[in-house]
Amino acid sequence: MNNNTYTTFFALLSKDITIFNKRWLYRSIDCFIWITSVILVAQYLMPLFGITDRQFGTFTLFGNLAVWGFFEIHTSIALFLGDIEGDKAISYYLSLPIPASLVFVEYAFASAYRSILSSMIILPIGKIIIGNDFILSHINWFQFIIAYILINIFYGFFTIFIVSFMPDLASLSMVKSRILFPLWFLGGFQFTWNMLYKVAPTIAYINLCNPLIYVMEGVRSTVLPKEQYLPFWNCMGMLIVFSILFGYIGIKKLTKRLDCL
Repeated sequence: MNNNTYTTFFALLSKDITIFNKRWLYRSIDCFIWITSVILVAQYLMPLFGITDRQFGTFTLFGNLAVWGFFEIHTSIALFLGDIEGDKAISYYLSLPIPASLVFVEYAFASAYRSILSSMIILPIGKIIIGNDFILSHINWFQFIIAYILINIFYGFFTIFIVSFMPDLASLSMVKSRILFPLWFLGGFQFTWNMLYKVAPTIAYINLCNPLIYVMEGVRSTVLPKEQYLPFWNCMGMLIVFSILFGYIGIKKLTKRLDCL
């Protein structure tokens, strides 16, 4: 790749970052309301119903931190499809001196940036609400930062993958019910893979095809006892594999689809 390619790529990325930075406060407020409601229930109401595990609040906190970007996918898809059917800014980007594939890679990275920046307040808010039951020194910060970045990059490429199969904006309604909700609900948000394996080994092995399992297991293993979760580096490796796989398929299909625009 020549200098023009790099310059164009980073110019596009800078544009998307600048646009989102203007909306950061609004998304952060959304995130604050969401995480505060969830953690208050997990930390102070659930014990009244018999949950005595002092780590339950931390377990819930890191699960929500991991899936914030996942549910942002719905918004990203709507914006992408809205542009394809409306202003068609994507047509201009594809005419720039940059390979079409890098236009979609840039979109995935911009999507990752949006979810990372808007969810950065989750840990501080969680610490304030949970208090001494959430011990910051227990976090393996090196692994956590790696997981945080790779998880959101995966979401970016997964967005590209889903968009490539959607015919129009009207089909957006099926995304949550047919794709996002099943992956999330079966992806270890409320349980660990080991818990599932103990009661239903066959289902547990099938669930290894669900990338959300690696998201949840990977990020929680950076703060909670590692023996309760799948190995961290295995989870990160699988997220990289899924990112490459979904990215390749999505980019290939979108390049072919948008070639006529």
